[in-house]
Amino acid sequence: MSRLTTRGALAFGLFTALPARADDADGSYGRIEGDLLFVGEVGCGLTEGGPQLETHVGLMYLSTAGPYFRYVESFGNDEAPFDRLVSAGLELRPLFLGRYALDLAQGPPHLDLFVDSFALIIGAAWEAPVGMAFEGNPGLELGASIEVPIMPSASGPFLGVLGLARFGAGEIAGSSNRDFLERGSTIVLTLAWHQVFDAGLVDIRDRRREP
Repeated sequence: MSRLTTRGALAFGLFTALPARADDADGSYGRIEGDLLFVGEVGCGLTEGGPQLETHVGLMYLSTAGPYFRYVESFGNDEAPFDRLVSAGLELRPLFLGRYALDLAQGPPHLDLFVDSFALIIGAAWEAPVGMAFEGNPGLELGASIEVPIMPSASGPFLGVLGLARFGAGEIAGSSNRDFLERGSTIVLTLAWHQVFDAGLVDIRDRRREP
């Protein structure tokens, strides 16, 4: 077993074995009250040709990793890189479990939630060029984001910024030479709602509250 795997297993073991304390004292801020985190997000994408509407829905296991779906609308802007885009992939927030298990989340709550919100995304993207239908072959989108909570809780509104690099099917196949902005790469200013809920996938609360 590699050193990285060993450390990961140790962190998860510590996470499930730590004695229960109030959420505002142990750095979870409500995240251990459920096993899934729902994220619904709307944003303004700043890209070549003008702003775009970006929407995002995600579901993350233990507030750490899970699938997402994104829809982008240009509202018929002829200068935009595309009319519409849909994408789906994986979102990863790698910092929460490790920092929580090692008792590194010492507050204040806004700072801990801000740091733990750092996310990486990778997904397949299908775009509809201006005046055309969706392309059959998917492209690729890669991104990173970070968010600031409005309230000191894992459930509630968040403001954030997301950077996305997009590569169309033509760039992947080597048949297109569009530059970084022409591909629809963008900075997105986001407003999101996070909601932790218990789906019964893992009963962290009961295990952590055993005497």
